[in-house]
Amino acid sequence: MSDTSPAGAPATGGDPAPSADAVGDPVCWLDRLCPDCGAMPSPDEDGAPPQTCWRCGAAVPS
Repeated sequence: MSDTSPAGAPATGGDPAPSADAVGDPVCWLDRLCPDCGAMPSPDEDGAPPQTCWRCGAAVPS
């Protein structure tokens, strides 16, 4: 094998750095959880944010 990198050094030629156009989920979803039970609210049938938690019925901040 002709590997010239020192032992334990990361291999080169891996995945490129993410582009500025890369889009994904926010880092933290904690501000979207129900404040009382921690459930992830589902959107209403019309796609609007829910007003109450589907699990416990608590008011969900928008």
